[in-house]
Amino acid sequence: MLVQNGKVSSIPHVMKDDPYQNAVESMPALRAPAASRTVAGTEGLLLEIANMLATKLNPESLFETIAEVLGRLLKIDRASLAIYDPKRDQFEIVALALQQGSQLGKGWSIPHRGSRVGLVFDSGQACSTKLEPTSAFFEDKPLVEEGMRMSSIIPLIIEGKPIGCFNVNRKHEAPFDREEMALLVRIADQIAIAVTNSRKFDEMRIQKEELGRQNEYLLELTKESSKTDLLLLCPSLRSIRDRLITTAKVDATVMITGETGTGKGVLARALHDWSGRRDRPFVVCDCAALSTSLIETELFGHEKGAFTGANSRRMGRFELAHTGTLLLDEVAEMPLEIQSKLLGALQDRQIYRVGGTSPVKIDIRVIAATNRDLQAEVAAGRFRQDLFYRLNVVSLRLPPLRERVQDVLALAEHLIQFYAQKFARNICSLSPAACAMIQHYSWPGNIRELENVIERAVLLSSGPVLEMSSELDAGLKSSNPAAESCNRGFQPGKFTLDQMQQLYIRETLEVTGWRISGRKGAAEILGLHPNTLRSKMERLGIRHPPRYLS
Repeated sequence: MLVQNGKVSSIPHVMKDDPYQNAVESMPALRAPAASRTVAGTEGLLLEIANMLATKLNPESLFETIAEVLGRLLKIDRASLAIYDPKRDQFEIVALALQQGSQLGKGWSIPHRGSRVGLVFDSGQACSTKLEPTSAFFEDKPLVEEGMRMSSIIPLIIEGKPIGCFNVNRKHEAPFDREEMALLVRIADQIAIAVTNSRKFDEMRIQKEELGRQNEYLLELTKESSKTDLLLLCPSLRSIRDRLITTAKVDATVMITGETGTGKGVLARALHDWSGRRDRPFVVCDCAALSTSLIETELFGHEKGAFTGANSRRMGRFELAHTGTLLLDEVAEMPLEIQSKLLGALQDRQIYRVGGTSPVKIDIRVIAATNRDLQAEVAAGRFRQDLFYRLNVVSLRLPPLRERVQDVLALAEHLIQFYAQKFARNICSLSPAACAMIQHYSWPGNIRELENVIERAVLLSSGPVLEMSSELDAGLKSSNPAAESCNRGFQPGKFTLDQMQQLYIRETLEVTGWRISGRKGAAEILGLHPNTLRSKMERLGIRHPPRYLS
């Protein structure tokens, strides 16, 4: 028997047979309220299904309840839902009722080609037929082995498009008559609505969870880790403050150069805070901290299924920085293959997610920072010349601390106040000896090293005037702090091998400003592959400490 477009010809809209009424009323789960018990059996069943849909009953529970009633009404022995998966071109059985432990049970798949379900799905016509053990259709043999003899398959159609099939089976060979098929078609329409609503709800839930994760991710990326007013404390920068503010107010790309620890991140944040984008995101991407395999997805994001483990779409830092500012820190560490994609993003003002084919428009201001001589990198073939010109529209150089001795005391006093408050120390000032010491030191680690020394001195201090201990004095005079630290601390039996490795790696990272890869990075100094160093850091529990300066 075929039912054309979900309708059976010559069947009245309201069926007047009432043998269904007793079966309906015998089921507590589907029993109508007192006001509706006079409704005819078939119409009463459909009304109850509609009521359950309105209460947002779980589709699987709804299906099981419907199938149990249909088992009594139509004497069926098995019911299942098969939903089409276009990516795999097959049907997945998402619900099974009346017969558990079936060979074609929940979670099993039915191929699109060579199956009765696929035939009904493609034709859009309901079908009732006898199952044959020698049939070439995929479902017939396993169903016959389970004792089934008759099958009825109804397409689930929403807005003219099929989404799957509703399947019922009998163990006896009595065919499904027209009234039974008409009832199954109308119930299939209700099931299709329930499945569609459930899908939409799941999609909204997943989107909500994804937005929550992206919000946490964005908050982590944009949290303020530096104070832009620190720049105003540097006497050497006050003279160019007006130029910095003018630079901030235009949307031109800025290149900030300077040695590690000179405050490039602080200056980038200041340019953002002084710009018209101050109320929008400020997102940082540390190119040196990301492996080659990760940097593309971190920058540009990825689509669901783009690679193994990509279970959902993820926004990259370009999208997270939309309408705001993106800082590409240590941009010289970016691999050449990613540089070309970055150049395209800057030129076209659009990106392509990994695994995506549709462009995503972006409106961002890009600030790049590096401690390398990019022109030398271009000459050596390690950096694209066209990308260099695209990034180097406005160039700002932060001199090392040894070239601006007048800034040392101002910075030291500010950091003393910050860490005194953090560690609850009552410290008013530096001792004259300490002032002389920090002014005559060359500070190869620049502001980051000064911060490290001040933090340690404040932590160990016990009086209102900050003194530099002999240990700190020796540390300041050391030309290789990592080696000096280990040499001072090496006493057989005092440390385990892991403790010595942890000490040396940590001190090396302090010297390099916690840069792992690239030239003059910790991995190069230690003679290790960057990934090997990251593994050792994870094993030894070495993590980047929270810093006042970025």
